[in-house]
Amino acid sequence: MYRIRWMLVLACCGCGGSQVPVGPREAPVALWSERWNNGRAKREYQYYLDALGAIVRHGYYREYSRFVDRLLTVEERYIAGTRVGPRYARCGVMVSPLDYANGDFEFGSFDGWSLEGARANSIRLVTDAGRGRFSAKLTLQPGDMVRGGNRVELVRRDSADYLGERIYSWSFKIDAGYEEEPYWQTICQFHNQPDGALGEDWDNYPVYFPPLSILYADGVCKVKLYTLDQTPHIIGTFPVRKGAWFDIYFQIKWSLGGDGYVEMYADDEPVTPFNGTDYKFYSPNVYNAFGNYLKVGLYRDSRAVEVNAVYVDNLILYSMSYCPNRLD
Repeated sequence: MYRIRWMLVLACCGCGGSQVPVGPREAPVALWSERWNNGRAKREYQYYLDALGAIVRHGYYREYSRFVDRLLTVEERYIAGTRVGPRYARCGVMVSPLDYANGDFEFGSFDGWSLEGARANSIRLVTDAGRGRFSAKLTLQPGDMVRGGNRVELVRRDSADYLGERIYSWSFKIDAGYEEEPYWQTICQFHNQPDGALGEDWDNYPVYFPPLSILYADGVCKVKLYTLDQTPHIIGTFPVRKGAWFDIYFQIKWSLGGDGYVEMYADDEPVTPFNGTDYKFYSPNVYNAFGNYLKVGLYRDSRAVEVNAVYVDNLILYSMSYCPNRLD
């Protein structure tokens, strides 16, 4: 049995060359770490150098999500270069990511988006919002009625994926001068839609609440889930500060069954409750087998009278093959 002298040393790509090649019995154990280009942890593992100076994994090996800080996706354990025990995998192989073209508006246009704004300048690109070269600014005024609602929203109609898993991530900011009102207001909707294969269209489709949405009021956001019987559930809350960007992250499986789930983080902090294993809230979350599409912006009660604005940037969507959390 090896007697390893544990000494954690922070390492990075290209580091570790100063280690003296020794045998495994007295090898100092170091920590190798890498980061995604956004600065978040990507991969880290413990190792030592053998007598020839080669890296030998010894201790834990971990991989993390690019979207949420320290969100574990893979974990293994090694002894003297050999994997021992089970391998934890958050999910299976990811299919090609749908990093939607122009999700960050750096094309200088709204290519790839549908716009729901009542006025010519309801939705426009600005260069002074503090996120990249361009950000979207959405301004809502009294009487801005679009498709039956007082709304100004950016829409991704191709974001539905029934029985699939998806990651949705974007940056959002509530204008520093945003005026509070005693009416409901929504900054995100995952909206239901008719299934043409069943003969459904918008004319004969029942009027439902959106299955999943984020409501805002007085510096607090609430995540609301509706089941098919239109029972509402608040599945998480998080604070926001006007004038400051915050990052939203969802991992969702859209399903009519109990295997459907919503997992959400805001600024790298979990929003949905811990269930004993992870932060997935399990529940049916669609109304048919066609899936929900994403709308981001501002949608509010028609009685609201203030001129208010919000900002959107850096939308990323990731399509994933379905699998449960598992140990291989």
